[in-house]
Amino acid sequence: MTSRKTNLFVNLITSGKEFDPRDPSAMDGRIRYIMLNTLIILGGSLLFLFGYQSLQAGAGIQAAFDIAMGLTTLVGFFLLRSSAPFIISGFLTVVPYMFLCGFLTFGGGVQGSGVLWAFSFPIIAVFVLGMQWGSMLAGLLGVFLGVTVLLPGLAQMDFQTGFALRAIGVYLLIFASTIVYERTKMNKDIQLAALNRRLQVERDEITAMKDNLKDGIFLINEEYQIQPNYSPSAARILDVPDLSGMSLPGLLTSSLKDKELQSVQDYFDMVRQRSFDEEMLLDINPLHEFTYQPTHGGEPRILACSFAPVDREDGQVQILCLIKDQTREVELTRQLSEEEAKRQEEMQSLFEVIHVDPRVFDDFIQDTDYELEQINQILKDSRTQTQAAMVQTFQGVHAIKSNAVILGLQNFGQKLHTIEQDIANLRENPDITFQDTLRVTLQLEDIYRSLDVFKTLIGKIRSFKSGEIHLQGEHVLIKTLEKVAEKAASAQGKQVRLEIDALEPHILEDLPRRELKEILVQLVRNAVYHGIEPPDQRSSSGKPGQGTIRLSITRTDDHGIITLEDDGRGLNLESIRQKALSLGLLRDSDGPHTPSSLFKLLFSPGFSTAGQADLHAGRGVGLSLVRDRLKSVQGRVKIQQEEHRGTRFCLHIPLLVQEQTREDTA
Repeated sequence: MTSRKTNLFVNLITSGKEFDPRDPSAMDGRIRYIMLNTLIILGGSLLFLFGYQSLQAGAGIQAAFDIAMGLTTLVGFFLLRSSAPFIISGFLTVVPYMFLCGFLTFGGGVQGSGVLWAFSFPIIAVFVLGMQWGSMLAGLLGVFLGVTVLLPGLAQMDFQTGFALRAIGVYLLIFASTIVYERTKMNKDIQLAALNRRLQVERDEITAMKDNLKDGIFLINEEYQIQPNYSPSAARILDVPDLSGMSLPGLLTSSLKDKELQSVQDYFDMVRQRSFDEEMLLDINPLHEFTYQPTHGGEPRILACSFAPVDREDGQVQILCLIKDQTREVELTRQLSEEEAKRQEEMQSLFEVIHVDPRVFDDFIQDTDYELEQINQILKDSRTQTQAAMVQTFQGVHAIKSNAVILGLQNFGQKLHTIEQDIANLRENPDITFQDTLRVTLQLEDIYRSLDVFKTLIGKIRSFKSGEIHLQGEHVLIKTLEKVAEKAASAQGKQVRLEIDALEPHILEDLPRRELKEILVQLVRNAVYHGIEPPDQRSSSGKPGQGTIRLSITRTDDHGIITLEDDGRGLNLESIRQKALSLGLLRDSDGPHTPSSLFKLLFSPGFSTAGQADLHAGRGVGLSLVRDRLKSVQGRVKIQQEEHRGTRFCLHIPLLVQEQTREDTA
């Protein structure tokens, strides 16, 4: 009830108008409404009261005048509640009040007290009607007051000269003070209005900048809550329609772990305290760059935040947060890095490829395509056990790597070496998962892409070369093996020469070219790696510093006879036996073993006497691959060795013509 009465009273004295409390000029207008309504209520009531007294005294004309003036103020009251201009109601109220004051002056009142009413008029007139109209009406009333009190017999009572002069003086003093006050107030209002306009312009500029910022900006209080005046970009970046009052750590719960959130809150406390070095705070900013996951499950994005303390007038220290969406920049940087890496890889590949004979490189690409196709078939074949598939895949990758290293394709060889290492780990794992196999497949996809780059490069190189020399298959094989020996010897710090004792023309047309090349590559590498000694050891043994590997490829009626021998240290049977014992391939209780039985162990998968694997050897896959390739072409091998004098591999491989003859006969 009290509130309703209060509201009714406020509505009455403000004419039901709404005023913006943040606008000083509007609040000034509210005071004028209150002043005018107060004057209407009090002055109007007095006019009706005086009219009633005049009727009682039989002064009809005076009563009619008073009541007319009271009705005029009443009209002004209702106009004030309408949309009519304020000054109309002002005139309808101030002018009757002026006549009232004049009447009271003219009537004199008790001991001339009616003059005192006129002293309030300048203040009311100037305040309600403004400087121009208020001053004019106050001046008119002042002239009337002066004439009335100074001219004897004019008013209903005679005023003493001293009283008249004091009354005129007081009126002029109040009038002048009102003018000075109003003028001062007007100047202040003008300055205030100018200041407000300037502040509004600056506010509009700040709002425009804030609304058009691509980065989000907002304040958080001591409870980490986002304050209402945030930029639209902040809501867009954080993917939340209304950020006002939301907890910033709460928004990050989907993106950070509990420990990280605690670190963020600790960091905010450090920023607010101002006692820490600014550069140190920049360095330890936990939100310098992080992956933001919107709470309602939108697309994740990369955000970067920076923070600064801000002092408020109430003494609080809030934190200004600048938040930036760097998803696109990070993605572009990643793409640029990938493009740069790809470009560098292509350049490196170009330098590597350009030094290789195109015919030899064609051979390499053809063999690599074949091996990758074989690996693809192995991985697709559901009948092959996963672990067995890994062993075969390992051999295929190793064969490709061996050929790549021979040609000096270091980057390509290193990729294959990494895949080889991963497959070697899987090979030892009895529980290979689908994801493991998928990872290997994806790695091989990268090899496919690199091979496509090689094909493109070799095509470009061919377009610039004329008079290309077509090498025969035997010459390609010899050049390949020479590179094997050269690369392996260089890696081992040894000196090796490959000699061809015999090589029948066109014999590779009758032998399985790919399998023979892979077999000889592994044997030559093994000879360099395990057989040929370093130059100082050879010299101390009375051998020339440069080791020799001899190759001959001849034929019988139905077989190719391939002999590869070196003049190295030979096979150490005791080392082979100890390695076989450590791998569980032999037991001490098995008793003595013949050299032939120990030689067979060399072809077991994973058997290697090397200490550490590298790009050239060390995983024990070389002779295992030789065994499998010989088995695939129905070939056989015989090993002869003499300690400190060398090792000799003699291969018998059926000729392809004989194979075809047998098929035709069958």
